[in-house]
Amino acid sequence: MFITFFKRKIKEDLVKVLSLTALANLIKIGINLVTTKVIAVIIGPNGVAILGQFTNLMSTLTTTSTGGVSNGIVRYVSEYKDNETKYYGYINSALSITLFFSAFSALILVLFAKQICFGLFSDLAYISIIYITAATIILYSANSFLLSIINGRKLYDKFILINLLSSFTGFTFTLILVYFFKVYGALLALATYQSIVILITIQIVRKNNLFSLRNISISFSKEKWLQLLGYSLMAVVGLIWPLINILIRSTIIAEISISSAGIWEGMTRISGLITAIVGTAISTYFLPHFSEIVEESILKKEVISGLKIILVVTFIIVLVLFFFKSIIINILYTKEFVSMKELFLYQLSGDFFWVAKMTLSIIFIAKAMIKKYVFFELFFGLMYLGLSLLFIHCGLGLKSVPLAHLIYNLIYFIAMVYIFRNLFFGKSRI
Repeated sequence: MFITFFKRKIKEDLVKVLSLTALANLIKIGINLVTTKVIAVIIGPNGVAILGQFTNLMSTLTTTSTGGVSNGIVRYVSEYKDNETKYYGYINSALSITLFFSAFSALILVLFAKQICFGLFSDLAYISIIYITAATIILYSANSFLLSIINGRKLYDKFILINLLSSFTGFTFTLILVYFFKVYGALLALATYQSIVILITIQIVRKNNLFSLRNISISFSKEKWLQLLGYSLMAVVGLIWPLINILIRSTIIAEISISSAGIWEGMTRISGLITAIVGTAISTYFLPHFSEIVEESILKKEVISGLKIILVVTFIIVLVLFFFKSIIINILYTKEFVSMKELFLYQLSGDFFWVAKMTLSIIFIAKAMIKKYVFFELFFGLMYLGLSLLFIHCGLGLKSVPLAHLIYNLIYFIAMVYIFRNLFFGKSRI
C-alpha cells in the first residue's frame, strides 16, 4: 500500500516539476528566440563563437566561485530540514566555503586577466569584461548558494520562478547591450545579469523563512567541510566539460573555420532546450528525492517510473526539433547558419541518451558515490574529446562533434544501466 502511494506521489511530483519547467521554458524559448536572433544578426557567426568561449568560462566559474558545493547543499538541506542543529551546521559551512572560493576566483581573474582574455579571445580588447566578472562574481555565488537551499527545501515553483526571472533579466540586458555595444555588449550582459537576480532570490528566501539570520555564521566544522568538499570534487571534475568545449571550439576554428565554430555553437544552443527543460527537471526533482530515499525498493520504483516519463518527454521534444529544423534555423539564425541542418540528427540523438544517462548518473551525486562519479565523468569526457578531435582530423567536418556527442552518450548510458542493473534486473546492489 505504501509503495503504491509513494509511486503515485512520485509521478504526481515529477509531472508537476516537468510541467512547471516546461511552462517556464516555453516562456524562455520566446525570450531566447528574440535574443538569439538579435545576436546572430548583429554579431554573426564569428561573434557567436566568441560568446561561446566566454559562456564556457562562466560555466567554469559557476563551480569555482561556489566551491562546487551546490549539490551538497541540496542534499543536506533536504536530508536535515527537520533537524535545526545539523540544518544550520551545513548551511553555515556551505556559506563559508562559498565565500572563500568566490574570493579566490575573483583574485585569480584579476591576477591573470590578460592571460585569460587572450586565451579565450586571442585579443585583449575584452579584458575589462574579465575585471567586471571578478567584481560581480560574489553576487553570483551568493545567488547560487540561496538557490541550492530553495531547491533542497523542494520549493520547486520558487526555484523555477527565479530561473525564469533570471532569463527575463538576461533578455533585457542582452538586447540593450548588444544593440549599443555589439560583441562587447553580449559579453557584458552575460557577465553581469545573473548577479542582479540575487535581489529577487533574497526576497523569496525571506518570505519562506528558509533560515534565520541570527543562526547564520562563519563555520569551519571539519566534518561538514569534508562532507561538502566531497561534492566539490565531483563539481571540479565537471569543469572538464567547459574546458573540453573550449578546446574543441578552438580546434574547429583552427582546422575548419571560425564560422563553423559559430554554427556548432548555434546547434548547441538549440540542443540546450532539452537541457533546459528536461535536465533542469531531473536535477531539481531527483536530487533531493534520491538523497532522502534509503530503501532500495523505493529507489527502484522511482527510477523506473521517472525514467519512463523523462524519456517520453525527451523523445517528443527531439522529434519536434528534428522535423522543424529548417523553420527553427530560419527563425533563430540567418542564411549563414543553413549548414547546421546536417547536425540535427546526431546532436539530438545524443541529447536523448544524455538525458537517459543523466537520470541514472545523478544517483552518484545523491548518494555521494564520489569515486564512481569522478571515474565516469573523466573517462567519458576524454572519450568525447578524443572522438571529436579524431573526427575533425579525419575530415568529417561540422558533423564531427555531434557524432562524437552521440557515441559517447550512448556508451555512457549503457554503462549506467550496467552499474545500476539491480534497479532494472535485481542482480546486484548499488
